[in-house]
Amino acid sequence: MKYKSSKVITTIIVLSLLVFVVGFFFVTYQQVEQGSAKIESDSDFAKIKAESINKKNITLKVNRKTAYPAEGKYFMSSNMNLMIPSSVVEKNLNCACLKYKGDTVVVIKGNTKAILRIDSDKVKINGSDYTLKEKVRKKDGVVYIPSSLFENYLGFAYNWDNDTYTASLTDTALGNALPTRYNYAEEGRLPKVQDQGQEGTCWAYATLSAMESSLLPNEKYEFSRKHLVDYSATYNKNRNGGDYSFSLAYLTSWNGPVSDNANGYGKVKKHLQSAQILTPKDQEEMKRMVFKYGGVETSIYLQRAVSADGSPYYNSSAAAYAYEGDSHANHDVVVVGWDDNFPKENFPINVKRDGAFICLNSWGKSFGQDGLFYVSYDCVAFGEVSVCYTQIENLDNYDNLYQSDLFGWTATMGYKDRPNVYFANVYKAKKNEKIKAVGFYAAEENTDFEVFICEDFKGTNSLSNRGHASVTASFDNKGFYTLNLDKPYNVEKGKKFSIIVKAHNKKKSLKLVPVETKTKSMKKVILKDGEGYISADGMNWQSTEKEKCNVCLKAYTDKR
Repeated sequence: MKYKSSKVITTIIVLSLLVFVVGFFFVTYQQVEQGSAKIESDSDFAKIKAESINKKNITLKVNRKTAYPAEGKYFMSSNMNLMIPSSVVEKNLNCACLKYKGDTVVVIKGNTKAILRIDSDKVKINGSDYTLKEKVRKKDGVVYIPSSLFENYLGFAYNWDNDTYTASLTDTALGNALPTRYNYAEEGRLPKVQDQGQEGTCWAYATLSAMESSLLPNEKYEFSRKHLVDYSATYNKNRNGGDYSFSLAYLTSWNGPVSDNANGYGKVKKHLQSAQILTPKDQEEMKRMVFKYGGVETSIYLQRAVSADGSPYYNSSAAAYAYEGDSHANHDVVVVGWDDNFPKENFPINVKRDGAFICLNSWGKSFGQDGLFYVSYDCVAFGEVSVCYTQIENLDNYDNLYQSDLFGWTATMGYKDRPNVYFANVYKAKKNEKIKAVGFYAAEENTDFEVFICEDFKGTNSLSNRGHASVTASFDNKGFYTLNLDKPYNVEKGKKFSIIVKAHNKKKSLKLVPVETKTKSMKKVILKDGEGYISADGMNWQSTEKEKCNVCLKAYTDKR
């Protein structure tokens, strides 16, 4: 009996141990399952939260300023990464954002270069491999970059405000936005070197080379210089000479650029929608434009003797140029890079500091270093007039263009001691359409604009009875700009509509209204292709055609 009792006790102990072990593993298993469920729940929660955010209008602020576009162009990924369009990166974040053919995207800030691929979360930072928290995406033809790239690798502090649906990126390294050296020839952004021969058409060559560089590296074009020159000759008396204003008239009227072919000229290839005229001799601004948008067409004093090394201002062995005389600019080139450490000893005259712009000339590859040469930061008569072509679009951007300034901005109008001025154009609709955007020149720096649309023009009272502003904008630089409206505005075939612009400048400038009018060099002006008005107070209007002027104010429409 004693033996049996011991056996029973032992059996009970063993069974108890088995129950304990099984129970332990069961509880542990449950905990693992619960933990897994929790992980899945967190992931689902983030996804649900992102979906909720994407139903709202998201705003991005960069260094406390609202980025353009202000809303509607961002989305939150399921990993709660704000996805930012590449165009917003380029315009707002002091970064170059280059899209190459295929799936490669390159973002550069200062001396940091990030190489990314669409549909991948891998990134190469200055040659080393890293992983992002979200993949680069392409959606409806737009490339989106995750905010984690800028937060983790490019020196930005990131914050999300769920109450206002506002993301903030604050640059913590503002002084390091530009690299110390940048060269289009090394970035795949250098257009084909051209040769203007003996003709005085450097302006046309510089314009179209600058445009070509703005499209590189993703799109490669070679536009017809001769077509631009021939178009200008239809209204300009002097064929052997010109400037950027001839180019802007040609490009903004959608008469070019075109390509050459065996039978003469090809078709228009692109539409220029914005071009900025830079502050004279602002070297940092010039660099920013080259870095972010494209080559800068600029003026320089350059003798033909330079090409044969017959100038005291040119060192052919280093392709280095620095001028110190009192002559005015007589030539146009394209700035395609810079080198802050280019030795001052390379220049044939004494300059105060190292550093040079890398410029593309139009004298063929035999000049300089395969068509490129270095211009000292201290060069006199360089950079007085500079233009960058900042917004170039495909031909399907709009169906129709209404305009009255085929030959461009040649003069300005305004009122004495008035900070505000109004100008308007009236057109007759060719079909049932919707107005999508407007385009005009900012005739002065640091000017604010409000745009109003009148869908059914009944006379000048229609210009005075304005509703809400369809779009507002502020431009630091002079130039031509296209603004998308807040919504489409319907117009009826055969009926008149009008575009009204209010311009404001604190300097009380006399020259806020850009107009086309006859000049000494211009052959003709067509005054029957629009109906322009100008006003000091927005209530009392006078006809610009009576002053033999057309208002430079365009409307872009789509069919409906």
